[in-house]
Amino acid sequence: MLTLVGRTLGRITMLTTALAGLLVAFQVAIVAIAASLEGDEGFTRLAGLAPAFLQQVLGPALTSFAGLTSLGFYEPLIVLLVVEFAIYLATEPAGDVESGLVDLVLARPLPRHYVVTRSLLVMTAAAGALPGVMALGLWASLAWLAPAGAAWPEPRVVGLLVAHLMAVAWCFGGAGLAAAAWARRRGAAQAAIGVTAVAMYLLDFVGDAWPDAGWLAWLSPFHAFHGAQILSESTHAARDLSVLFGLGALGVALAYWKFQRRDV
Repeated sequence: MLTLVGRTLGRITMLTTALAGLLVAFQVAIVAIAASLEGDEGFTRLAGLAPAFLQQVLGPALTSFAGLTSLGFYEPLIVLLVVEFAIYLATEPAGDVESGLVDLVLARPLPRHYVVTRSLLVMTAAAGALPGVMALGLWASLAWLAPAGAAWPEPRVVGLLVAHLMAVAWCFGGAGLAAAAWARRRGAAQAAIGVTAVAMYLLDFVGDAWPDAGWLAWLSPFHAFHGAQILSESTHAARDLSVLFGLGALGVALAYWKFQRRDV
């Protein structure tokens, strides 16, 4: 097991480091922008320029220093980046089948589930590490760039944002793991779940921005992760996290069930 995990970590170290650096740089940029808006009614002007639907989606991020510096945890591109990376890591079992590596692994007296467990461990670690690095980048950026007297985000709120970002990444990572247990090519599994994740995000966005189609948002797992509601403390964190982790656990269970029975 450790050999399998080590092999995967060796292959993704540079990519993971680059992504972590990108996320930290984004946090620094957001804090710098927020610092430039602090005072002189900068946030009042920003909120006045934003259309109504954008104010609904971003919420307090447009109205305060603490809100804007928390935006990175639920900004669409950042969320999808973390989600897609989790999907990429979770679909490695299909890559092992495609390359024939699984034949070499299973030729030894090793449990078949090791292949799935390896990817589950790495995916879970990445889903937690990237939001964690973002949080560290946020606090470091605040200590460096925050104007004197500016109200920082509450640690409890940042913790909830980190937990939700990890949960939604793990949710789709579990789906990716399930797809990999069926697929014979990694690209097919990754594309299927990756495109589905983007479609689900757009579905949630349309449902929120268009009242007549509000019911569509309930079909998307992203409906359980609304950063604006977390900032305004109008969300049900326990319920939403349970939904996301529950969906992910269902995908993981399907992956173990199928991989134990498939012909590799």
